Amino acid sequence: MLPYRVLGVFKPDILDPFWKAWRVGKHLTKLTASKGLIPHVDPLHGPLHGVSWFSEELHAEVRKRSFKTKMAEGWHYDGDTTPGSKPDCAIVVWASTMPTEIMYQGHIFQPKPWEVAIFRNMAVTHRRPGGVPRTRWVFRQRVKVPSHLELP
Repeated sequence: MLPYRVLGVFKPDILDPFWKAWRVGKHLTKLTASKGLIPHVDPLHGPLHGVSWFSEELHAEVRKRSFKTKMAEGWHYDGDTTPGSKPDCAIVVWASTMPTEIMYQGHIFQPKPWEVAIFRNMAVTHRRPGGVPRTRWVFRQRVKVPSHLELP
């Protein structure tokens, strides 16, 4: 069993001037809602600000550029360094290239580019692959752990 589940594939024409970060975010949060996923509220560890698009209410974000910091390249789970955070959630990820790597039981897994994937935050660790290009579309949404989808 994979440590993640593919919810669908989303491949916008990112060169089309109509495709903006907010459109990607709205499309993907609409997809997660259609799958019965509920945003995870964690006031101490919310979505990133200062990115191309984010929604506090939906606990989601879209970036068109990778951060220069290497911190996300270490294996982690979201909220592991935020005192008082609520890390028991699931994470939906999507990337145009070099998607998030997921480690489960000592093995590394990686969704394909454009796949919308969900995994349980505290059942695995994850990281941004090393050497990602500076321009890379990425979506992340934290959601409540779903009871209707089987996740490790």
